[in-house]
Amino acid sequence: MRYFPASLAQWTEGRGYRKRALLREKDLGIPGSFIQEVSFTPGDRVPLHFHRKTKEIFIALDEARFEINGNEVVLHPEDVLICEPGDVHGNPVISSAFRILVIKVNFEPDDTVWTE
Repeated sequence: MRYFPASLAQWTEGRGYRKRALLREKDLGIPGSFIQEVSFTPGDRVPLHFHRKTKEIFIALDEARFEINGNEVVLHPEDVLICEPGDVHGNPVISSAFRILVIKVNFEPDDTVWTE
């Protein structure tokens, strides 16, 4: 058994969100994979972007709204969404606070392409 208290994970600022790694590649033993919690604040925005190789699995902790490939997607708590490499996604308007868990698979540094 290994225990990883979320309270020890450090928050860092992203482009329109805060994130903290709950489990890292070395913790999981799976190359290119990690799990993070992401928190969004009303009034912020996440510019549209995509990943060349990284697959992202979003698990909603609260009701969450995204734009993906030009469509609005609403996730309810515990819903799961898989964002494939090349899927253009972001949050042009964050109207209410929400949190998600993100599982990254095949992550590579500098894999994000910002489209705006």
